[in-house]
Amino acid sequence: MKTRSYFFIRLLLALLLISAPLIVLPQETSSCAENLRNAQSLFDRGQVERVPGMLSECLRSGFKREEELAAYKLIIQTYLFQDKYEQADSAMLAFLKKNPEYQLSPTDHSSFVHLYNNFEVKPVIQIVFHIGTNMPFMTFVDTKSVSAEEVPGEYNNRALNLFVSLEAKFAINSRLEVNIEGGYSQLSFSNNESFLGFAAVSYSEIQHRIEIPVTATYNIITFNRLTAYARAGAGAAFNLSTNAQKVSFDRNSTINFTELTGSDINRSDSRIKMDLLGQAGGGIKYKIPRGYLNLEIRMNLGIYNQVIRGGNSAELLEGYRYKDDDFNLNDLNFSIGYTQIFYKPSK
Repeated sequence: MKTRSYFFIRLLLALLLISAPLIVLPQETSSCAENLRNAQSLFDRGQVERVPGMLSECLRSGFKREEELAAYKLIIQTYLFQDKYEQADSAMLAFLKKNPEYQLSPTDHSSFVHLYNNFEVKPVIQIVFHIGTNMPFMTFVDTKSVSAEEVPGEYNNRALNLFVSLEAKFAINSRLEVNIEGGYSQLSFSNNESFLGFAAVSYSEIQHRIEIPVTATYNIITFNRLTAYARAGAGAAFNLSTNAQKVSFDRNSTINFTELTGSDINRSDSRIKMDLLGQAGGGIKYKIPRGYLNLEIRMNLGIYNQVIRGGNSAELLEGYRYKDDDFNLNDLNFSIGYTQIFYKPSK
């Protein structure tokens, strides 16, 4: 019996220790809220000397957002009431660093409004993370074929290709921004060629590359929280690797049937290392605190022919009867993104 009582006593103590933080936290929050009410009461009675000291500790931790706004305003008005303009400036600067997108309210005290209007808050840089997909398409410089009678290939482009990037945006004015971006792009396509019904070759290629475009974005129109914008610019694409996957050659006749399928072939030596691209597009961004959510579409147009003759082109020609067409590599890009704005307040 004693053992059971001892067990319950230990269990009760353990529960008290676990629940202690849950009991203390509301008391601390309530204490900060009470401090704010007392500080406001002192300010209303003209006893302003004690106001900053009463609120400073809770400004570091303890206030809810609305309480923090009220506390900063009260401290700023206190310093202005005492003609302590340097301290008022410092408090306003701290306030704007924490609340760079603050909009004046009709209830704001005139002294606070006057000081607030002596400061400006500018976006120094915007960092944008994009993730989405590419849909490649080719424009052809010259078509090639092993067949005696040239037959165009049937190209198919895979719609789901990974695209991720990080972009830095610098505001020129309220509408125009200059951007530099670095991203990873995956592009893949396939080609099927038929040789007059007697043979067929199936070829699939995937390219991995780094793209670095420099662009300008222009905010066309804003409606509530939504802004439509356009993008244009140019950049470079660097080929990391290119591989041919599941290349096969089928020969079918009344005499015999032959099928040849090989392993992946590294085609990096048959593709240019760097391409230049032009970029155009547009999107919509939705304003959220200190940033945006983005939805965007772009078109990238490759400038140079992708094909380098030689290398393992001979292996494809001899083993699979496949010969590259000369082509430029382009793509449509669809992405969603998140923008974080970094501000710098100053007087």
